[in-house]
Amino acid sequence: MITDAATTTDEVRCPSCETYALYKNGKAWTGKQRFLCLMCGKQFTYSASRATVKGKPVCPECGKHMNIYMLEGDIVRFRCSGYPECKTYKKYRMKEA
Repeated sequence: MITDAATTTDEVRCPSCETYALYKNGKAWTGKQRFLCLMCGKQFTYSASRATVKGKPVCPECGKHMNIYMLEGDIVRFRCSGYPECKTYKKYRMKEA
């Protein structure tokens, strides 16, 4: 079982390409170890929780799906997946569950 205080890269795998070829890449603002994958170049923090959004909006300009661009407190900003050709964005306030 891997804990949040993983100290060796032998315990952690890249969530994108699942390789063990990792480099310790400093600490995140939460104090958790940040890693850099040497194979795919992705940065990640082990066991970091991500915000999930159900029903991503569709861009009104080009019709492509929009991706989360920024979280600002209780506001979620979406940007068109066709960026930089389409620079459309939308802001939504998160609803309390």
